[in-house]
Amino acid sequence: MASPKKDLKKDFHNLVARLENMILTGVFQPRERLVELNLANELEVSRFWVRDAFKILETKGLIKVVPYKGAMVCDLDEQEIEDIFEVRTELDALATRKAAENVQKSDINFLKRMAQKFEESVRSGDFGEMISANENFHDYIYELAQNQTLIEMIRQLKARGHILRYHAWASPDIMQRIWKDHKQLIKGLENKDVELLDELAKRHISYSKDSYLLHLNAKKANFNNNT
Repeated sequence: MASPKKDLKKDFHNLVARLENMILTGVFQPRERLVELNLANELEVSRFWVRDAFKILETKGLIKVVPYKGAMVCDLDEQEIEDIFEVRTELDALATRKAAENVQKSDINFLKRMAQKFEESVRSGDFGEMISANENFHDYIYELAQNQTLIEMIRQLKARGHILRYHAWASPDIMQRIWKDHKQLIKGLENKDVELLDELAKRHISYSKDSYLLHLNAKKANFNNNT
């Protein structure tokens, strides 16, 4: 039987995970204020728990707690986006190279099934399944790298860039590119083709960045035209 302390700890971790998921999936938008009392009532938890959860989310770069103003979901400017992706592309390339060193035939077969699942979700237009299938596909490759420090660094940067993650998914053309990239990634891993893997790793994650920056520039142009 679990002790009350262990149950409370688990409940708190579940709260942090729930809030994090709400930010990453866009329930809370960039620059949106998060009000402790409102969240405590909505999630039926202590206001102190929400405050402590905010501290953890701030260390992950997901929110910013401003004295006397409260918490706000983080936003990114163009330079921050460029900085994050400059590092991400190198880490993703390293992860795929290391994965190629460790991949087995059974892994290739499993990745093919996962890629097929993503392809089916694109054909059916199931957005939730697309996200899940894509995340699972890449997470499996990261795990093949067998370097937990590398994996954690990638996850931290992915979290920091959360506002970009699904922006490109509204484009059918980009969905087709991602689908084709998955097949090429599997081919590169199977053949241990380092040059192909480097090219794909850097190109693949650029879709969301380029799409979001295009969106930002369009918003700026629209704002300037209306002022």
